[in-house]
Amino acid sequence: MEKVLITGASKGIGLSIAKKLIEEGYKVYGTCRNPENVDSKIKGLHYIKLDLSKPFDAQTLYEATGPIDILINNAGQSQIGAMEDTDIINYKALFDINVFGLIEVCKTYLPSMRAKQKGTILNIGSLTGKFPLPFYSAYVGSKYAVEGITQSLRIELESFGIKVVLIDPNDIKTSITPTFLCPQESAYFEKANKIKNKVKSKMSNASSADVISQAVSKIIQLKNPKPVYNLGGNAKILVFLKRIVSTRFLHKSIAKTYDLS
Repeated sequence: MEKVLITGASKGIGLSIAKKLIEEGYKVYGTCRNPENVDSKIKGLHYIKLDLSKPFDAQTLYEATGPIDILINNAGQSQIGAMEDTDIINYKALFDINVFGLIEVCKTYLPSMRAKQKGTILNIGSLTGKFPLPFYSAYVGSKYAVEGITQSLRIELESFGIKVVLIDPNDIKTSITPTFLCPQESAYFEKANKIKNKVKSKMSNASSADVISQAVSKIIQLKNPKPVYNLGGNAKILVFLKRIVSTRFLHKSIAKTYDLS
């Protein structure tokens, strides 16, 4: 029985993936900040306490699971705010979870995967790592970082038999509620609030997280998966169009989409 570790498994995309893989016979470990506060625990999911916003003991995490076959880095957080208004502490806090936490978890399991000459790492990014939403600079920056790190790591680990894949969801219902960091007296408040409401509206009509869990189920069984999977909504069309339009046109289109022109 293959062992899987999913970070951020108590809700949203992580929970959907956990349910799917448990159904398919995997032994699944899932991290969350406070397992004791999870109301409806999933049968077959082994909960592990892990808060990526704080330093953690990698050895303790490793001992809780032992060697694993598949690592799915899903935990993440988001925030909305103008750069001018946002304290650097908020930027660092978001990167601690979305980027540095992901790196630390990878480093925890890479030695055992390398020793076995086998393993799979799936990093859950975001299509915003390709399409820069205004007032999301911290989140967008963290997802750009995840994309670059994932693709670099894929090449590093190829000769050791370890597969590394980036999954970029678009318009998927998640449990992430961005922290709104734009004060009402800010010069940016009107536009930041507008994009907050637009994103909230889009999420209410977004695809189920099952889109991601079903894809993950197939990807982890592939002998040679693609480096990147763009999933949900019109993700594939958007990525194709990005290749043929100018960056200037892309930025104008994003501003128009969110009524920021």
